Amino acid sequence: MAYAVVYTRKGEEYYNSGNSENYKGLAAKNCDVYDAVHIAVSYDGKTFIPMRNNTGILFPKADFSEAAVGGVTKTLWDPWAFRYEDGSFGICAVRRNENAPDPKTTGCMMLFQSEDLIRFREAGFLKLSEDEIRYPRCIWDEKRTAYYIEWEMGNDTYRCYTKDFSVAEDVSICDEALLRAADIAGIEDAVFGNMIEIREEEARKIERYLGEIKNIGVKELRLDIAAGNKPEFEKLPKAACLYSDGSVHEKPVCWDKNAFDSIDFTKPGEYEIVGEVYQKHYPFPFLKADMSDPCICRYNGKYFLSASGQRSVTFRISNTLEGLALAEPVNVYTMPEDDKIHANMWAQEMHIIRGIPYVFTTVGEREWYTVRSHVLRCNGNPENPSDWEEPRLVLRPDGTELQPEGISLDMTYFCINEIHYVMWSDRKFKVRSEKYVVADTADIYIATIDPDRPWQLTSKPVCILRPMYGWDRYETLVDEGPYLLKHGTDLFVTISGSSTGLADLYCLGLLHAKETDNLLLPESWDWLPYPVLTKESVKGEYGPGHNCFIKEPESGDDLLVYHAVPHDINGKAMGRRMGIRRVHWAASGYPYLEMTEERDLAPEFKKVKLRIGIRDKKEM
Repeated sequence: MAYAVVYTRKGEEYYNSGNSENYKGLAAKNCDVYDAVHIAVSYDGKTFIPMRNNTGILFPKADFSEAAVGGVTKTLWDPWAFRYEDGSFGICAVRRNENAPDPKTTGCMMLFQSEDLIRFREAGFLKLSEDEIRYPRCIWDEKRTAYYIEWEMGNDTYRCYTKDFSVAEDVSICDEALLRAADIAGIEDAVFGNMIEIREEEARKIERYLGEIKNIGVKELRLDIAAGNKPEFEKLPKAACLYSDGSVHEKPVCWDKNAFDSIDFTKPGEYEIVGEVYQKHYPFPFLKADMSDPCICRYNGKYFLSASGQRSVTFRISNTLEGLALAEPVNVYTMPEDDKIHANMWAQEMHIIRGIPYVFTTVGEREWYTVRSHVLRCNGNPENPSDWEEPRLVLRPDGTELQPEGISLDMTYFCINEIHYVMWSDRKFKVRSEKYVVADTADIYIATIDPDRPWQLTSKPVCILRPMYGWDRYETLVDEGPYLLKHGTDLFVTISGSSTGLADLYCLGLLHAKETDNLLLPESWDWLPYPVLTKESVKGEYGPGHNCFIKEPESGDDLLVYHAVPHDINGKAMGRRMGIRRVHWAASGYPYLEMTEERDLAPEFKKVKLRIGIRDKKEM
């Protein structure tokens, strides 16, 4: 038997970056991320393991039907876990408007249903009172064949029954509460709901999807060969590293060449050589310079690193990934100076389309609210500034501007099944003047393009994602920076969300589809309800996000290229810096983006042995 506990978190009302000099004038409500359902699991009922680095798993969806620009962010109080009659899981809680009561659901408990405590669906509301309630609690009563519910209102505790959560029956005041919150220690800042028994295999599955993944061993290495057949040293086995979720990753080994050469492969026997598992090291920060929105593209055997700029398209160019850290920036295109002073060429991405290099970026004036998606084409050598054409504005199929009532930015490109797509962030303005802007949410759009003229859309833009949860509405209602990672038939698109000004709070979410899906349909894309990379993911790396992916040349591993914000010893934010990290493919089939070098290869498993059994040919 195992256990799961649900809880929210307490803390300061507003985010404190740790240094008064950081992000002056900006404030983020911590309730957006604290007032969500957190989950921890235990195998003894005493020691609990918080999932997702003690961050939220279940967030209520924002309400876009309300009059507020960008909709209303919803939060949860007083979560309680229970089993439905059919054995599936339920969560009941009180829904709120951030840190205030929600007048649309006064007196209601909100319901969620889940098969596994990993993914949830909103299951409606049960009206319990005309007044505000707290601490709704629920269990299935087998004898009554109904759900027994308690809640608190004022100084009293009430109870009722319901058959199907459509109506509360037999409402009365309790003489004494039967259901009580958990009293558990050891989880930082937890405000506990309750603890329920779950099967051990259910707990293992929760950990597999939501827990930290780390190296726990290496498979025993053995090679059996016939006498007289000396194996090639360069083709000796790799180390199969084992991870806590059940996944495996092969790594090369630096074997002892002298020990190998000393073996007489003509004589049967048992031999052993030792080696050290090789692990590529990418320091953070990768570069000393500030860098936002890094993107690496490989073309003609060279690596081109670009990032957000001011008036120029700039590359760092190297024959190796490591060499990019020392490469000097090269401007290949600079906006002409004029009265408008173009100053916003953001999120520059180089992509190769039918063999031709293109740069997708923005062109804007001095203010952020002027940026528009543009594409530059190269007619020769991308290192040669004279080979780049002027930026072209991205246009709809009818030739009109992509977003005439707002901005478009962070455009990326990919090709699936010979169909060419762009995906970008699009933001409309409700009010705009020279001194005042009221912006709606920044949403993710997709469309097809003409691959020979990639600034020309060939389909109507389709919105596939809006900032939906507290974690991607944290200070700023923004989803942006899409980038594709393909794995087999699975398509994963990372999306950066949350605050763009309070850079510590930036985080990464994940869209998922299949390559056989109609990618122009919003329902083809599954948006994970929790972030996959946050300031809690890797110590000292705040605001991780706006990434790209590239293959590691020797191993073929997928690499995450991203920016994050380090703090100095006084807590002062040092600006966005670039990082590189191996993408680990988890047993769940999803990319795990938190695989630090320490988690990837534990020190005690770096030294490995290879047992070589040489057999007489007659025995083979």
